[in-house]
Amino acid sequence: MQNFKQFINEGLNPNYIEVDSRFVENNKDSINADFDRLTAQPYTNTMVFYNQIRGTLERYGMIMPPSATKQFMSTDGELAFKLGEEGLNLYVVFNTHKNSYVDGYVQVVDDAELDHLMSADEEDMEDEVEEEAEEVEDEEDDMDDMEEMDTMEKYRKRRDDDSGNTGEY
Repeated sequence: MQNFKQFINEGLNPNYIEVDSRFVENNKDSINADFDRLTAQPYTNTMVFYNQIRGTLERYGMIMPPSATKQFMSTDGELAFKLGEEGLNLYVVFNTHKNSYVDGYVQVVDDAELDHLMSADEEDMEDEVEEEAEEVEDEEDDMDDMEEMDTMEKYRKRRDDDSGNTGEY
């Protein structure tokens, strides 16, 4: 009798998804459109992001191997899954920001597009880190300005409430 870990790891490559390549090739645009809608908003954690990807794939008859789950347990990742034997791949990248939301990107791509995406230039990544640092500084400056506001200005009493003003009835 197998234990659960043996069942999960039984001959499955966590980076391979069994599919009908012709079906995926014919529906590549609609699958990518679904992934674009899916990744338009950030997620609360990586497992929610993973389950949304998995659900979309299942609508198109593709089952993520159970062992792929552990690859989504980290806060950041760049993954590629081989879709069948015809040179199609599922490219997934996700990143958890300081506000704890997960931004991600998922697309069905061919081998040439995958090579281009996976070989991102280090300078591009450094530029993105610098831009994020500037955005965080701007947010901190805005918060400091809010704290400096007079508390009476922030919590000013409404003058037109129902505390005895009967003229409005």
